[in-house]
Amino acid sequence: MVIFTGVTIYVFVDYESRKTLEKQITARIEKQSDYAIGNIDRFIYERVIDIQQLSQDPILSYQSISQAELTDRIKELQLKNDLMYRSISFFDPMRLRLADSRDLNIGKTHDLTTYWEKIDQGQQEFTMDISPSVSLNIPVMHFAAVVRNDMGERVGTVVTRAELSWINSIFEESIATDSLMRNADIDLLDKEGTILYSNTNPDGVLKEKYHDMEQLAYFADNEEEKNHLFGNKIYFYTRESGYESYAGNNWILLIALPEDAVYQPVYDLRKQIGITLALVILLAGLIAFIAARFFVKPILSLTASAKEMGEGNLEAIPNIKTRDEIGKLAQSFGQMANKLKSKMREQDESNIELAAINERVELKYIQINEQKVEIELSKDQIEMQNSALGEAFKEIEKQNKSITSSIHYAERIQRSILPEHDIFNKYFPHSFMLYKPRDIVSGDFYWFDEIEKDGKRHLVIAVGDCTGHGVPGGFMSMLGNNLLTTIVTVGGQIEPAIVLEEVDADIRKVLHQNEHSSNSQDGMEIAFCTIDLETLKMKYAGAHRALYFFRNGEFTEIKADRASLGGVSRIRKRKLTNLQLTTHEIQLQKDDIFYLFSDGYKDQFGGELGRVFSSKRFKNVLYKIHQKPMEHQMKILDEEIMAWSKISNQKQTDDIIVMGIRV
Repeated sequence: MVIFTGVTIYVFVDYESRKTLEKQITARIEKQSDYAIGNIDRFIYERVIDIQQLSQDPILSYQSISQAELTDRIKELQLKNDLMYRSISFFDPMRLRLADSRDLNIGKTHDLTTYWEKIDQGQQEFTMDISPSVSLNIPVMHFAAVVRNDMGERVGTVVTRAELSWINSIFEESIATDSLMRNADIDLLDKEGTILYSNTNPDGVLKEKYHDMEQLAYFADNEEEKNHLFGNKIYFYTRESGYESYAGNNWILLIALPEDAVYQPVYDLRKQIGITLALVILLAGLIAFIAARFFVKPILSLTASAKEMGEGNLEAIPNIKTRDEIGKLAQSFGQMANKLKSKMREQDESNIELAAINERVELKYIQINEQKVEIELSKDQIEMQNSALGEAFKEIEKQNKSITSSIHYAERIQRSILPEHDIFNKYFPHSFMLYKPRDIVSGDFYWFDEIEKDGKRHLVIAVGDCTGHGVPGGFMSMLGNNLLTTIVTVGGQIEPAIVLEEVDADIRKVLHQNEHSSNSQDGMEIAFCTIDLETLKMKYAGAHRALYFFRNGEFTEIKADRASLGGVSRIRKRKLTNLQLTTHEIQLQKDDIFYLFSDGYKDQFGGELGRVFSSKRFKNVLYKIHQKPMEHQMKILDEEIMAWSKISNQKQTDDIIVMGIRV
């Protein structure tokens, strides 16, 4: 019996202790895995917060900043974050590197890598990935974010680079705190299985896939299983879960440990249990032999007393007075009987307390029913409030219709102010006007009039692009229309540069854009032409609005002056001087074609990558269609820009005007 009992205890203890220890060891390693990949996510989250803050830097978002100021700012940001980032760069919207904290690859255009694709396609305002650095020639963590100006326009992209040594330090910390991890093979992989970190294959980082993709497939098919034995190694699988608002990149952490190293404590425990139980069996056999020789009678007496006590007679205490183990056992039986009697008394007291608890439970049940009634009343009140909210929503909807109606009325007023085409068509019947407001009311406008000056008749034409669109832009377009009427029609001034300079002065005067103004950026850009109807000599001046000209199939761009009419820029706040614009003269010939336009057409977002249409693409379209009938040209231009925006489901970005004239 002693041997059978000992063997049974050994098997049970060995099984239970081994299972418990195995669970503890695997739980310990899984915890280390979660801790390591959690630290990586936390590090990336903190860098994402950094890049978002850098993208909102007011100096970087200022469009008129000089190259030197931009470089100084980037280097200043590098000094503040020198321990965290290897370098910081600033790119324009076309990925041209304008500044770098280490002056690397300045003026070079970056390839369309993974993080650039996400940024340029408008999928994300900020992103990160691990890829080789073009400027540093090493694998790094890239963090990139779009920089926008006060108008919400993209002016560039700021990019930071952190070395992969940060990931190395995270795993070295895990190894330092757990001796078992010193024997581990550690691999950090992206969702495609590409190696991002490896302590066994550092040369394969970003170059090779994980050596056994079947293991990854197994864990992907068995998501609930966190560890598995392959060959003579146990693999622990952890998938990235993110940190705070950072959702993660679905990276995978694989830690492989030799089975013998993992379960060595189990083998040691099994050996200790075997030795201990062998000694216990040997001692128990000796004791049994002595007991069988000298203590049979006291044991029989003790057995009889135990039987009576088992039948409920707690007074059947064995009368054994010896001082040996049997006597002590009999004394223990007596103490046990006394404790049982004490426990029975405590049980009776507990039953009384339980009855009192039942009474309190019943009282609580009554209180819950009362609360249920109160909840029903609250439900009725909520329904009444929902009804009131519905009425309020109807009122808001009514007001919204009223506001929309007012805007449509403003559109009719604006269109009524625009000049009739009869005068224009009288002299240039082969022409078109593509006019597409973005938000009902337009910030773009066109203006023309027939003026007699010094006994000669002149046709005066203008195309304007005001700041903003919708109702604010509509107000500015009406102001521009009125100023041109006052200066040209009433005042008789037809010299293009002088007209635009007077418009600039009048805008600043009307809008009080004096040297003390700091927030008024309202203004406009205008292309202005005067045509002598007898000699067909045309004079042109432009404030940020160029003129495109075709003669005998050859294209000419007459560039405008880089100046806006009105508005207080950083430079003009220092010294508000009058504009000095340039007047260009062109002797028109039969079949010459010229175009005036706002920037709405070229700035429309669309295409497969969600980019702007661009001036280059606009010029190519005009070159292809300029020999077609003018009405046909307008239809093609309209269809072309609608198709461009439809590809990536983009709404109209800005108001659009394109005026085409054939002599």
